[in-house]
Amino acid sequence: MAASARMFAVFTVLTAVVIVITAWQFSTIQAINQRLKVWYQYVTDRRDALKLRLNEPPVKPCLLNQTLFNQTTCPKYTQVVVLNRDHLYHQGDVLTVRVVARYEEGRPKTYGGDFFRARLISSDRSPQASSTGHVTDHCNGTYTVQFPLYWAGNVSIKIQLVHPSEAVKVLQRVREVPNKRAFSCSFVDVKTKATNTTQCFSSVNTSLPPKQQCDFSKPEVNGTWICEKPDKLPCSAISKCRWDPGKSRAKVLGLVSGEEEKLLQKSYLEEELEVDTKEPIHVLEAEPPTLPHLPACTWDKSAALGHWSGKIWMSSVCNVRVFAKKAIQQCLANKTVYMQGDSTLRQWSQRLQKIVPLNYNKSTMDSTALRGGDNTQWNISVRYQFHHFPVQGGAWITFSDFRYVVDGLDATRGGPNTVIVLSLWAHFTAEPLELIRTRLYAIRAAIHRLKRRAPGTRVFVRTGTTREHKGGRLEFYLTGSDWLAYQITEVIREMFRADSDVVVLDTWDMSVCQPGKDNVHPDLTMVDSQLNMLLSHICPD
Repeated sequence: MAASARMFAVFTVLTAVVIVITAWQFSTIQAINQRLKVWYQYVTDRRDALKLRLNEPPVKPCLLNQTLFNQTTCPKYTQVVVLNRDHLYHQGDVLTVRVVARYEEGRPKTYGGDFFRARLISSDRSPQASSTGHVTDHCNGTYTVQFPLYWAGNVSIKIQLVHPSEAVKVLQRVREVPNKRAFSCSFVDVKTKATNTTQCFSSVNTSLPPKQQCDFSKPEVNGTWICEKPDKLPCSAISKCRWDPGKSRAKVLGLVSGEEEKLLQKSYLEEELEVDTKEPIHVLEAEPPTLPHLPACTWDKSAALGHWSGKIWMSSVCNVRVFAKKAIQQCLANKTVYMQGDSTLRQWSQRLQKIVPLNYNKSTMDSTALRGGDNTQWNISVRYQFHHFPVQGGAWITFSDFRYVVDGLDATRGGPNTVIVLSLWAHFTAEPLELIRTRLYAIRAAIHRLKRRAPGTRVFVRTGTTREHKGGRLEFYLTGSDWLAYQITEVIREMFRADSDVVVLDTWDMSVCQPGKDNVHPDLTMVDSQLNMLLSHICPD
């Protein structure tokens, strides 16, 4: 019995030793992989958050019902605190910052709604890198900003108060005023050349009696365009239309008070906040130093999250390839690419026209090929067309040249070698949000019809980007502020929520931290990286 007891005791001790060693080995393995897990958890969380945004309506700003001018967020007093400043950061970690909004004399605010722009930039000469911080509004005057640490080296935090919540409140109110831009159309008698020009409206005008209207609206596409009826010409005589910048400016500026104007001027406007540390934060290389290969960009993989490394956009979720000329030709071989939207999408077709290259033959091709064309060697065709009114262009535009996106989708045959890219945002920032939302509803339905009759058709919808603000002129903020554009981006995410028929090309984050200057028509660095994102979904391998 004694011998058995001793053997049992020895066995117990040995078992305990094995358990301890195993536990130590397991904990060591856990420690080695912990940063990698944190990295991928962050990426997964951000990806899931993006899907959540696509599944849920946009979160309404944490705004009060009234504008408290004496509590306007003051950049001078607003506090930016780096949490865990002394932590030893590695590539793959997440740097967290708290922003405490304060108003005059440093008093803390009790409500949210401020619109920030957060960036992380490399403090070293190489690599010249930048990324976007993701802001969470806690609706109590405090905000959390998370920066994924994509690269090793010294990094600096840049947080800009684009608009205080009080200015956002003004933008929100002014946006919902219909018909605040002035449009007009000319009516021409073909025989007599008699001309009459009248005012036109992008929304229903209840003050204009039906008998005095030329209603060009198309309910089946949720498109509205109404003009005052000319005295002696029929509605069918409509010829050209234009946006009147002078009259539009007067109408828009008349919607705000002098006190509200101050909210959209310095020192509240686009002010950089002072961070609690002036020294850059040092980021060590990841442990282990190499990350697993990213998956291909597919229908359920958004390439929106990532960072700039030099002039290349590096997605953190899927493999965005860098396409040289030959790779572009191979990717688009035997394909037809239809692009319809605004001039920010026209940049894409013009870029392809030069790179592929594409030939435009005015004797055999219509105007949709003007910024595109054909390449007979690779059997590539690119066609571009502007979306329908409201179009904010000062030049006269032939009305019959425009058609709604829905009509274009319904007329498309589609198929595995057909690619469709849509972009509607820049000309809708001045309109009530419901106008673009209803237009997108009709577009989504048309996409579903197209996919049912031609399942292999690939459809992409891109979001908006940041832009320049014309030297701080008030009317540009009231009709084209980045806050207005971001709300449309949120609507696009919502509208095509996890829609298996559509890939949302989310270009917002990459524009926030872009290497070049903000511009509605960005430089080639942005255009090429946006095209790389598109092509990586078309040709993931």
